[in-house]
Amino acid sequence: MATTLGSKAVGSIVKLKENGAPVEFYVAKHDYESGLNGTGHTLVVRKDAHSLISFRARYFRGSDAETWLNGAYLNSLSAEIKGKLSPTVIPLYDNSESTTMVTKVFILSVSEFGYSKGDGEGTELPNGKELRTVYNSGMKVNQGTRTPSTITLLYINTKGELKQSENEVYMRPAFTLPASLYVDDSGLVVVNTPPAISSSIPSGSGLGTKEEGFNFPYTVTDVDGDAVTVKEYLDNVVKRSYQASLGQENTFEAVTAAHWQTVLNGSHTLKVAANDGKADSAPYTATFSKAVYSASITMTEPLPADALISVAVLSLTGSIPEDAALQVQLTNNGKDPQPVWEDATSSVKNGSNHVFANQAAANGFAFNFKVT
Repeated sequence: MATTLGSKAVGSIVKLKENGAPVEFYVAKHDYESGLNGTGHTLVVRKDAHSLISFRARYFRGSDAETWLNGAYLNSLSAEIKGKLSPTVIPLYDNSESTTMVTKVFILSVSEFGYSKGDGEGTELPNGKELRTVYNSGMKVNQGTRTPSTITLLYINTKGELKQSENEVYMRPAFTLPASLYVDDSGLVVVNTPPAISSSIPSGSGLGTKEEGFNFPYTVTDVDGDAVTVKEYLDNVVKRSYQASLGQENTFEAVTAAHWQTVLNGSHTLKVAANDGKADSAPYTATFSKAVYSASITMTEPLPADALISVAVLSLTGSIPEDAALQVQLTNNGKDPQPVWEDATSSVKNGSNHVFANQAAANGFAFNFKVT
């Protein structure tokens, strides 16, 4: 079951696609620089170093590193993820003063790695010291920082020492993503829109009092086209779970005529929820009251007979409340347009035979009963 990026532990691994291939990233900090960016932004840092880039500039702003990170590298990310990269405000030491910079992709400062040398460039990340070591193609390599020194930006060598660059340094891209993004079972961060439930009846509606089964229509959609599982609840009890056909109208089964007898009198709540394997839809609800105080049962087709039906016996099994008004009617000309219904309530209650008074049948004699 998918989870959210914001629920992943710091130091855990997630995956993002670069040029269509999944690449591992560390979850480095939730609510990164919340004083500058607000909450809900999770910092991810590439697990392995990426490319060697010229590192002769003294300041990160305007450097070859910044240009590559926000150009060629940014464009290697999937379009969905690239669209979710909000500009991030990062603390920066620039032109001999502590300031900030707005950028989408950046590299960490020495302060964020846990060194004491940084000046106004943020605080140590929870796994900052572990991030000092990085590999490329299985070999330990150096990595650049955005912290300036007297001549060039500082980098961390393979011994964990801070040095000034003389040539090229490996880049380790870092950026923030919304904590609400989903991480699937393979660890891949995915952009997902939860499924939606719609109906001609607004969610939260009161449907009034119902005396018979009814149709409650709704439609499930998912803009991502994911397989969607729908659950129908009656009073918070699941009555049906199925895979929806997206865009097609469905009917809440528990209240249709076929299932209506199982619903008790009183107030009830219907709820429909959908899940696309990553997220739940907003729940769709409606309320109604059932008020049914009588029930009737009969045969859809009467039983034909070759001759006059003069006597019949009928027994009832089941549970009928003592205070219920019971009526039993029998007919021996059930095929006629207007059958003659004779009251047999006393006979049925007493377990005795009912002798028919009617002796005529235009369409032939046929037996039926009606219990109310």
